[in-house]
Amino acid sequence: MSILPTLNQRLKEYLECDTRIILMKDGVATPLSKAELKQRIIFAREVFKKAGLRQGDLVIFQINGASKKTFMGNFFALISMGITPVFLTAARSKDHVTRLVRVASDNPKAAIIADPETAEFIKFFWKECDSKRMIVVPEELPEDLQALPSEIEYTEVDPDALALVLYSSGSTSDPKGVMMTNRRFLLMLKNLGIALKTSSKDTWLQWLPLEHAFGIVTLITIPMYFKTGAVHMDAAEFIQNPKSWFDAVSKTRATKTAAPNFAYPLLLKALDGSEKWDLSCVDFILNGGEPLSQKVLGGFTQAMARFGMHSNAIVPLYGLTEALGAVTFNMEHEYPELDIEKVKCGIDFNMKGLRENAKDLVCQGRAIPEMSIRICDESNNVLPDNTVGCIQVTSDYICTGYLNKDSSDLFVDGWLDTGDLGFLSEGLLYVVGRKKDMFFIHGKNIYLRDIEQVVTSKFGYRCAACGVNDSAAATNYIYLFVECSDPENAPVKALKDLVFSEMGFGLKEVIPLRSLVLTGTGKIAKEKLLAAYEEGKI
Repeated sequence: MSILPTLNQRLKEYLECDTRIILMKDGVATPLSKAELKQRIIFAREVFKKAGLRQGDLVIFQINGASKKTFMGNFFALISMGITPVFLTAARSKDHVTRLVRVASDNPKAAIIADPETAEFIKFFWKECDSKRMIVVPEELPEDLQALPSEIEYTEVDPDALALVLYSSGSTSDPKGVMMTNRRFLLMLKNLGIALKTSSKDTWLQWLPLEHAFGIVTLITIPMYFKTGAVHMDAAEFIQNPKSWFDAVSKTRATKTAAPNFAYPLLLKALDGSEKWDLSCVDFILNGGEPLSQKVLGGFTQAMARFGMHSNAIVPLYGLTEALGAVTFNMEHEYPELDIEKVKCGIDFNMKGLRENAKDLVCQGRAIPEMSIRICDESNNVLPDNTVGCIQVTSDYICTGYLNKDSSDLFVDGWLDTGDLGFLSEGLLYVVGRKKDMFFIHGKNIYLRDIEQVVTSKFGYRCAACGVNDSAAATNYIYLFVECSDPENAPVKALKDLVFSEMGFGLKEVIPLRSLVLTGTGKIAKEKLLAAYEEGKI
């Protein structure tokens, strides 16, 4: 294996190069100089030293991604000191604080670093939080910069030491932190660069949250590793004004960007004829994080053609938090005509829906370098081409397991069971569903059982949360079926309000019933329940 440059080698080179960092806010582009970033790293290092942090420590990272300068300065400071950042969505709601408490309980020796506003949220919702454990990091540099060291003393890091830990945006009840060693992280970055044809001439633009895998990789570590430009936006700004995304692309001449499926209809709906974009600079837009749709993607690229965007700009991908990046990219825009009638089923899976929506099925491309994919049945027997089964992957840069969790069922003979379903056809991957009870809303993984646990613990009802994921129409719904003795007087509004306050999203409908539909073994038959409702039988 070739010797890869260390993260600290790349960080030192990055701070010395002249590639740009731009912070976009309300249409205004503000440059962040490498000199200021270096000062912020040095200042954060001094704060951490004073707090007693040392090489090898774990630190729960609670700096809001909207605080770009603070986020980058503190992240790079931790890397330079050989301290492992544990990424978890900054706790700005009760739901997020609940997850933080669980993660902190699993890692009792880990300090918590937070920006001042996030720290207040944590203290408000977590009354028992040990103040000695919390390190509140200033957002502004001190006035007397002369008192700070002039250079960064980079720590020599063991390649097999943890580089970072990333908790996905999924389950509240049992959050899992993906562990990535320095060696694996560096190998992943090298192969992503090859797959994405990355060079120092590129400028990445991103509005997805920094603390998620996509944000960390595309706006923090890829720019550092390959010395590319980076343009930072806020997710909230895109949601409030979808056109701000391409306003920024056109203004900064960004070459690479990304967005999940829900973003494209939002932007199309916002068009009003006043746009004067020049999108000829765009090499590609990575598309992942939600089920993809040929209809949505085709309509979007057609609409953007008048602004100079080429027809193959959107690149579908299949990614995993456990790989801290992508497993496949469709970089060569391979969309062969697929005879869906020849696709067989090797597991317990309803093929009817797949065949009915075959024209909307998106090819996620081929495995990136040094990544292998296989399709298996429930007994881990490898299935032939064009057979739906369980997607398993292996690579030297897949995670080593979950932090302080039993990871024994994560791998099968060295292969990671992704929990996703799909099939291979001549090396091309098609993802068709999930084994687990998971649902996607605006790029966030929602475990339906979490909704049920929240409702049952508060109201005592037996209930079933069912998701409808219509990627073709770019609409995602969650219905909640509730078993209660008096359906006509069920507290529907209170149930909706509870889920919104605890989980951060709204239910499409709450359907009270005297009894839920059950299987022969007494389990709730969710598919039958949802089908009966959609057919007007209940």
